[in-house]
Amino acid sequence: MANRLINSKSPYLRKSAYQPVDWYEWSEDAFRRAREEDKPLLLSVGGVWCHWCHVMAHESFEDKEIAEIINSNFVPVKVDRDERPDIDRRYQEVVMAITGSGGWPLTVFLTPEGKAFFGGTYFPPHDRWGRPGFKSILLRIAQLWKEERHKILKSADSIYESVLSYNLQNFKDPVREDFIEKGISSLLINLDYEHGGIGTAPKFHHAKAFELLIYHNFFHPSETLNRAITLSLDAMAKGGIFDHLLGGFFRYSTDERWHVPHFEKMLYDNAELLSLYSLAYQIFGKSLYRKTAKGIWTYYRQKGCDQRGGFYASQDADIGLLDEGGHYTFTQKEIEDLLTPEELKLASMHFGYASMPHEPHKKVLYINMEEEDVSKRAGMPLEEVSTLLERVKTKLREHREKRETPYVDKTLYTNWNALMVSALCDYWKVFGEPEAKNMAERTIDRILDEYYMDGVLYHKEGVKGFSEDYLFLAQALLKILEVTQERRYLELSYELAKKAIELFWDEKDWGFYDTAEGGEGLLQIRMKNLQDTPTQSVNGSAGYTLLLLGTLTEDASMIDYAEKTLQSFSRLVKDAPMVSFSYFISLYAYLKGIYKVETRDFFEESLNFFRPFKFVLRSEVEGLLVCEGQTCKRYDNLNQILT
Repeated sequence: MANRLINSKSPYLRKSAYQPVDWYEWSEDAFRRAREEDKPLLLSVGGVWCHWCHVMAHESFEDKEIAEIINSNFVPVKVDRDERPDIDRRYQEVVMAITGSGGWPLTVFLTPEGKAFFGGTYFPPHDRWGRPGFKSILLRIAQLWKEERHKILKSADSIYESVLSYNLQNFKDPVREDFIEKGISSLLINLDYEHGGIGTAPKFHHAKAFELLIYHNFFHPSETLNRAITLSLDAMAKGGIFDHLLGGFFRYSTDERWHVPHFEKMLYDNAELLSLYSLAYQIFGKSLYRKTAKGIWTYYRQKGCDQRGGFYASQDADIGLLDEGGHYTFTQKEIEDLLTPEELKLASMHFGYASMPHEPHKKVLYINMEEEDVSKRAGMPLEEVSTLLERVKTKLREHREKRETPYVDKTLYTNWNALMVSALCDYWKVFGEPEAKNMAERTIDRILDEYYMDGVLYHKEGVKGFSEDYLFLAQALLKILEVTQERRYLELSYELAKKAIELFWDEKDWGFYDTAEGGEGLLQIRMKNLQDTPTQSVNGSAGYTLLLLGTLTEDASMIDYAEKTLQSFSRLVKDAPMVSFSYFISLYAYLKGIYKVETRDFFEESLNFFRPFKFVLRSEVEGLLVCEGQTCKRYDNLNQILT
């Protein structure tokens, strides 16, 4: 028998509709019942793409005995973190404070007022590895609620006050040019110079970090920066974290060498990486970067979009019953049976095969040797090697596609679609594929038609927009303005930015809150997010968007808001420079100024050359008018700029 989640608009919540747990969505009804029945709430937050969410669902929430304990002692609430990032963000902060780590599934126990008093992430169903299981935890908390509630309430109040106090902090200070050097130095110190990327396993892409290094390398070129950038971009593009048969990046790598990923594909990751690898190819000209960028676009064109416009949110990691990566991996025998001896020889040079930790017979493909090196090693012409390896990939891909396909969440989220529109504009400027530009236009127009109604922007159907929906969409509208030169996009971008300021701006300490309204539980606390996760944060990227808008509209108030956004987090970034690379990109643009090019005769050529913070406008200007900051110069031809 279905529970009340059967009517949810979230595919993640609907997947829990036949569990024996009496789930509620996050709602006033759930909190009212908790107050009326004098029960704590059990909050479970996850995503439809999340392997460990599926594991905990199967082990605990589908278990009738555990479900009965939950139903008898708690009011259970299920939240889709993609649909409600505001809820997830607040309770993640609590669990991080309690345990030192966060993630999904997020499991939090709340008072009937929504104050958290205990939490964690994945819990095994029964006691294991010297740790209490979920059943034991449920029974113990139920007992404490009845017998020692005063301790729970005291702890909940303390945690609430701590979260409130942290989010009331003021980080305002002037910004300085030496912040850039401090940020770059911190980033370079934390790079892995052996395997690429930032830090140790698990490793995330951090696209904005490498975009920042590319910009810095333009203004302060060095061989050290070149190596730091290309080492990491090469490692990610060659690693098993990239799908070498169809394209697209998986969410993160479980190992330091980028070989074995968690296999979910997320739109926000791939959007930022599409921009990054398009930019990297423009600068470095490496065929690996071209293939990587085109691979991302190929995956989304074929599997991840609606032809009417709009990009799907995610693709699950699992098939079947908790088979994580089963769609993407191969056994050695499968590979040998599928390929001819000649194909197998080249494939064994080109690909490496990383073993899945718990199922070593399953292999993840990564690039061991690029095609040019295979050509030299095999003594074969490069064209012949490329043809044979393409045949290998086709055979492996066709074999893979006979398997069950991981679930695709076809929800269209405004913020993530905006990131993808921006990325497609970057991609089109480098590679000139008309369909990429057309898809960007269809997507932006669909989002505006379906999600922007009566002056209100929606995150998705039925969920009002957050500040990142407004400001990421404003950013995307400026990107598509540049490639289409349709001035209506500038007007809409300006309108959305003004609405974002009206709804989310902190008049006292500056910066943008994530939500416009309060609500139950910790939603009463307003938060201003700066941390890249590792996707750009709204306050990290807002400075650049507002600065560009102010420059294009000649509205000085927008530039003032850009400056205030940067100043509002100045002391935080000074003390913790790794918190937001998107902030440093905005700060760099503010310090250098927008590089605005106006031209009639050299429009396409001006779009195609690389320059940080460049924006091109088609106008009735003979030659080129270039304005940088407060200085403008006229040029007769493009060569005068490039030299």
